[in-house]
Amino acid sequence: MSQIKVNSIVPSGGLPAGSNGGIIQVIQAVKSDSFSINNTSSNTDIPGLSASITLSAASNKVLVEVHVSAFSVESTSYYGARIQLVRGSTDIARGDADGNRVRCTAPVDGGGNSNYADVTSAKFLDTPGAGTHTYKVQLGNSQSKNTFVNRPTNTSNDATYSQCHISSITLSEVSV
Repeated sequence: MSQIKVNSIVPSGGLPAGSNGGIIQVIQAVKSDSFSINNTSSNTDIPGLSASITLSAASNKVLVEVHVSAFSVESTSYYGARIQLVRGSTDIARGDADGNRVRCTAPVDGGGNSNYADVTSAKFLDTPGAGTHTYKVQLGNSQSKNTFVNRPTNTSNDATYSQCHISSITLSEVSV
């Protein structure tokens, strides 16, 4: 895992009065190793997919961009796996409540026995308020199946159609 911080995208002296939408700083964490959950239905933190940002003004927003290379082994059932975006310990960017359905940020494809992973992505503009905020990505599967990040189903070294992947979370402070 690596975390990169870029400051001062805004010109020295700041943005002109009335400028909204300028990027003040960018923080990125990249996960290049694999991770899995096995037979668990609760959301679990994905190690290495978290980043913290300290806002320069309480009114500014945080643009959170998530890219997760993942799949779930579910045989013929293609449902249940998901990612959840969390700020601190609070779930954010979730679908509305609807019956018994699980609320989440985005689904993860159930690849069955195929030899591939898919990309799950999300963008969310958050208004967290003043201070330092930690954002993280969680992985869950309501069907209690094996779900993987950055790893294809085929782990044979001679499988030329098998790849190694990355996942990332990027935080951008946006002026308001």
